Amino acid sequence: MKKRFLAAVMAAVVTLGALTGCGSSSESASAGTSSSGQRTVEDIKAAGKLKVGAKSDTVNIGMINTATGEYEGYDIDVAYEMAAKIFDCTYDEAVANKLCEFTSVTAKTRGGLLDNGELDCVIASFTVTDERKKSWNFTQQYRLEPVTFMVSKDSGAKTLADMDGFVIGVGQGTTTAELIEQYAKDKGIDVNYEVQDFQYISDGVAALKTGQIDAYSVDRTGLIAYMDDSMMLTEDAFGVQDIGIALKLGNDELTKFMDDTLTELKESGRLDELKAKWGILTDEEVAAMQ
Repeated sequence: MKKRFLAAVMAAVVTLGALTGCGSSSESASAGTSSSGQRTVEDIKAAGKLKVGAKSDTVNIGMINTATGEYEGYDIDVAYEMAAKIFDCTYDEAVANKLCEFTSVTAKTRGGLLDNGELDCVIASFTVTDERKKSWNFTQQYRLEPVTFMVSKDSGAKTLADMDGFVIGVGQGTTTAELIEQYAKDKGIDVNYEVQDFQYISDGVAALKTGQIDAYSVDRTGLIAYMDDSMMLTEDAFGVQDIGIALKLGNDELTKFMDDTLTELKESGRLDELKAKWGILTDEEVAAMQ
């Protein structure tokens, strides 16, 4: 009788382990941070979720599917690959078990959410710069992005050189305005233009299509998603940006873990698979544009 009882107990333990091996932990409400004050891989495992700041308005990058209510896009898939590595499961299991908890961020809000510990990382078109490295940790790039302009086909503008007197929309809190200025300087383009900030790409594109501004400039991938028969991208391709995963300043352990995971994803070809899935330029394709 005792043997049967022990066998039943062991079977229950094994079953429970199989159910909880790659899924949310019941400790999520009480899980915190390590004694160092920085979130570790073990902290995330205990919490049962990787907390990710993501775009929610950029088609193919980070967007909420209105039919399902779920986040989707290239950056979202990168986040799930990170979760799969942390929880030692497959990408499909990470998605099925919803091992990422996404929070919609903008260029204006993402830094503060990292700083106060509400997010483990931001995977949301965050350009890596030397200045930003003073405020946050960054991984290596997981996407290269050239910047260009969207204009109306009847504007007559093919490059920045044709935009004298234009009002050019850019993302609030981004580096785009500085990149345009540097591009003009490098190419010897002498035009006068006005810059107007927009919090969301969708707002900037809407302003362009209604004639409130004359051009909108951002990552090429972000603009392609909003193309229609009345719009075109200019011939400009400048300011290639390293898009990296951002983490809280000083969180070197988690940064290294994610950086190593990106190296594995690159070497295996998995990142290029995800880029092909979402229509994102590969590093080689970006290099060919320069």
